[in-house]
Amino acid sequence: MDLSHQQKALEKIRDNKTEIINKPDSFLNKLFKAQKLVTVVTAAYNAESFIEKTIDSVLAQTIGVANIQYIIVDDCSTDRTPEIIRGYAAKHKNIIFVSLKENTGSPGLPRNIGIELATSPYITFLDADDWLAKDGLEHLYKILKETGDDYAVGKTIKIEDKGNSVIGEFASVKERRSISPFSIPHFFYHMGPTARMMSLPLLKQHNIRFPEMRFGEDKFFFINVFLYANAVSTTTAPIYYVNRTGENASSLTRVTHVLDKRRADLKIVDYIKSLSLDVEKEKVILNRIYEYDILKTFDSMLFVRSAKQQDFFDVLQDAVDTTKDLRYDFKEEIQSPLLRAALDLFLEGRQQDVSALFHWFKNHKGKKHVIRGGMAYYEVPFLEEERRYIRMPMLANALDSYIINGQYVQTFEVYGDALDNINAVLIRDRSEFSNEIECSFHIEGNFGQFQVRYDELEKLDNALFTVFIRFNDYQLINIKRITTIPHTENGRTFEFYTSKANNLSLSIKKAK
Repeated sequence: MDLSHQQKALEKIRDNKTEIINKPDSFLNKLFKAQKLVTVVTAAYNAESFIEKTIDSVLAQTIGVANIQYIIVDDCSTDRTPEIIRGYAAKHKNIIFVSLKENTGSPGLPRNIGIELATSPYITFLDADDWLAKDGLEHLYKILKETGDDYAVGKTIKIEDKGNSVIGEFASVKERRSISPFSIPHFFYHMGPTARMMSLPLLKQHNIRFPEMRFGEDKFFFINVFLYANAVSTTTAPIYYVNRTGENASSLTRVTHVLDKRRADLKIVDYIKSLSLDVEKEKVILNRIYEYDILKTFDSMLFVRSAKQQDFFDVLQDAVDTTKDLRYDFKEEIQSPLLRAALDLFLEGRQQDVSALFHWFKNHKGKKHVIRGGMAYYEVPFLEEERRYIRMPMLANALDSYIINGQYVQTFEVYGDALDNINAVLIRDRSEFSNEIECSFHIEGNFGQFQVRYDELEKLDNALFTVFIRFNDYQLINIKRITTIPHTENGRTFEFYTSKANNLSLSIKKAK
């Protein structure tokens, strides 16, 4: 690993211009050093609107504030952020406040300063506009202590004005203990700093630090964590809340242009190639970048509406160029049939067809599909015969429905390559992740049925819901339908109906 990131952090700590309050090697902090179980590191910049909620969420942790070392590094804020943090540090000796006198331009160096000052066996990161679930630290700490694993991750909840949802659900959909990160599908697809705790000795032994990048530093850092971790654990427990409300519009994630992100990804590709990893590990990591980051950018309204689509194609060509010396054909690793079809068109020099494909996919609501050999396919009207049919990973259509003995019964047909890996039929609130239930179901061949009692639906809060089939542990598809069945019971109306997107949905509201 590059030692320069560590050296720059140490130089900042030793710089006479850097102010450090409650420094870990001070007399008072030495007295409490042995009691600290986990270190929390926050890099802050102009966060006066949110930093108090962030700090309060750490001080309220059920693990006990006396067991927390909290390092907050202010990156030369121009608002009241330093003043607010200084006030907390005056009251809490376990809050270490580092005030930088020059802005570094990214969270990388401030987080590295936190790593260098940390003295606990475990470390986690908390952005200055986010907050922790009350028992978040305790939950992750107990898992790591019980397993001896180097890393644990839980549920990240994204908070928006319209509601909340789970980010990277594949990483927190079930309890797992002491496994390889390479054994969890798509585990490398969610590599922000949220909801995770790791071994501090692991970071220091292998000199794992954040690079100084405006975007992509998290990806770089956690790829190395996963490469060196002896084992990882996952939990379904909510750990971390990400603030994506309208009042937090200045978040770096929001303001960084998507193509700047993709260009940063190409630097990570070069770094991964330089490591000469086992080819199977290299495939997992690079496919995350080629498919999930580069190609998936085209499956967005940002690309479809862009007046500079050529800039997107230029980045894709740069990505393709990096694959020429790989030990395998990167195209064979692309899992999404849609993205693979787009890549094939691009490699044939058919950029206009790539643009047309995503314009059709994002804008055309009544996309025609056909069933061939038990699989569902989109029929793309403007492509020639051999390109016209693009496989859909899964498709479900509602059939008959009725009410009997106080329960709603729905039959459906389902097609795809994961029929043996269907895990649940799920009714989920569109704006509150915890307001959901699973329904009993069974499937034979391409036909299935689920049922749910109305007294079970009574337990749900009034809201609009979507009905999903969950497969491969975390992937979801809607059930399409075209009819509605309202039912009133105990002063509430339950109505399964078709949404504007032609999805099977549920509305629960007070009866008129």
